[in-house]
Amino acid sequence: MKNKKTNKIMKIIFFLCFISYLTFYVAGQSGYYEYSERKKMTFTKEQIEQFEEDIKNGKNIDIKEYIKNTNKNYQNKISKATLGISENISKYTKKGINTLFTKLGKVVEE
Repeated sequence: MKNKKTNKIMKIIFFLCFISYLTFYVAGQSGYYEYSERKKMTFTKEQIEQFEEDIKNGKNIDIKEYIKNTNKNYQNKISKATLGISENISKYTKKGINTLFTKLGKVVEE
């Protein structure tokens, strides 16, 4: 009976690891990370033209003057609450995984 329970737990752990792997693999292959990095680095056409104009006029150039803040705050009460819930789930999941691998490590060492 204990062996069946252990097998079931191991299957669940394997399944969760597999789903996590697939998620990261798809995100990597779809170019999500590269897109987000490229989006941070690119200027708009107007910013480039203003930069080039300032260089021609010999003005002192500070890159911070050309970068517009495009981060909009979309938070409301619901998003703040769900963020808190998500952070708590993450915290307890991390504790559970650490505990699980600690116990698995002890079993393997025996």
